[in-house]
Amino acid sequence: MTAQPSFQSLAAAVFLTVFTASESPGHGAYHDLVDKITTELKTNPDDAVLHYKLAEAHAGHEEWQVCLVEIDRVERQAPGIHPTGYLRGLALLIGGKYEQAKDTLDGFLSAHPTHTEALATRGRVFVKLDRPGDAAADFEAAMKSSAAPGSELVMDLAVAYQQAGKPEESSRVVDEALKSSNDIPSLLECALKIETAAGRWDSALSRFEGLQMNAPRPEPWMAKRAELLTKAGRVDDARMAWSELRVHLISLPSLDRGTPQNSLLLSQAKQALGEPNPKPVSIPPTS
Repeated sequence: MTAQPSFQSLAAAVFLTVFTASESPGHGAYHDLVDKITTELKTNPDDAVLHYKLAEAHAGHEEWQVCLVEIDRVERQAPGIHPTGYLRGLALLIGGKYEQAKDTLDGFLSAHPTHTEALATRGRVFVKLDRPGDAAADFEAAMKSSAAPGSELVMDLAVAYQQAGKPEESSRVVDEALKSSNDIPSLLECALKIETAAGRWDSALSRFEGLQMNAPRPEPWMAKRAELLTKAGRVDDARMAWSELRVHLISLPSLDRGTPQNSLLLSQAKQALGEPNPKPVSIPPTS
C-alpha cells in the first residue's frame, strides 16, 4: 500500500500559504508603509489606530516580534477596541509559537466566534500542529463567515478534509468553488494534486481539460496528463497521450518547437515512446 503523504507535506504540495503571505506587501512597499505610519506617529504618538496599522504592516512582512511590540502598545492605549487577539495569534503563528498562537486565538474566538481571519488563522495553526480535523472545522467556519472566500481558503479546506480522511468532502469543496470561479487554475491544480495524492485517477484526469484551456501553452499539461496516465498504470492510454504530444510538438512552427521547454518535452515524449532521440551534433568552427 502506498503511504499517504502527511498533512503538512500535502499542504505544501498544493502551495498553501499563511494568510499573511498572500497579503504581504513587497519589500520596498513594506518599508514605505512603515515610514509613512512612523512619520504620522511623530505627530500623534498615542494614536492606537496608527499603532494597529503598524502592527498589521509588520505581520504582513512576517516581522512578528516587532508586531507583538506594537500590539502591546495598542492594548495599553485602547484596550478592547481593536482585534489584537487575532493579530497576536497571527504573529505567534508566523513566529512558530503554535501552542501559544492556538491559546491566544481560542480566547479571541470565544468572544468573536465568526471572525473570518481569526478562524482561518487558527485553522493554519492546526495545520502546523498536524490536526487536520480541527483545521477543517475552522476553515469550514471561516468559509461560512466570509462573504467572498478566496481560493487560498478553499484550498486550505480541501487539503484539510483530504487529510482528515474525508476525500469526498475535499472534492466537493473544490468543485463548488470551481462552479462559481470559472475554473481558476490554482483551484484546478489544487484538485489535481489532492486527487493524485489519493490515487483517484479518473477525478484527477478530469481536471486536465480546464488546465489546458487556461494555460498560456497547452504542452506542459499534455505532458503532465501523459505522466499521470503512466503513473496510473494505463499503458495504452499513456502511450496515446505521449504520441499526441509528440505529433502536436512536431507540428508547431520551428520557433515554437525549438524553445527549451518544448525541446525537452519532445525528448520526454520520444523517450516514453521508445523512439531514438539523437543528440544534436556540434560541428567545430573551421579555422
